[in-house]
Amino acid sequence: MNKQDITFQIGDNGCRLYAICNGKTIGNIFFVRAGPDKIIISEADIEPNQQEKEIEFYLVQEIINIARNQHRKVMSLCPYISEIFIQHPEFDDVRMLNNGR
Repeated sequence: MNKQDITFQIGDNGCRLYAICNGKTIGNIFFVRAGPDKIIISEADIEPNQQEKEIEFYLVQEIINIARNQHRKVMSLCPYISEIFIQHPEFDDVRMLNNGR
């Protein structure tokens, strides 16, 4: 699956980012805006039988774009998403360090 096959939509009062492919939700990230300068990701949920790591990465890229456009920093409480941040230093400009990393 390519990122071009996926559309992203914010729902749930602006606290959930959905990945949609062929009209079906294939994954989402739940987040909150904390104050004027932070986004906190609490969890990611990818539908079974999907390419989990790939979908999570695409969702993180979208959250990063939102954070950059809104001049916010991002912190993840989700271990899977935190691992993506650690593996991709190109996100360091918006990543808030947590858990000593």
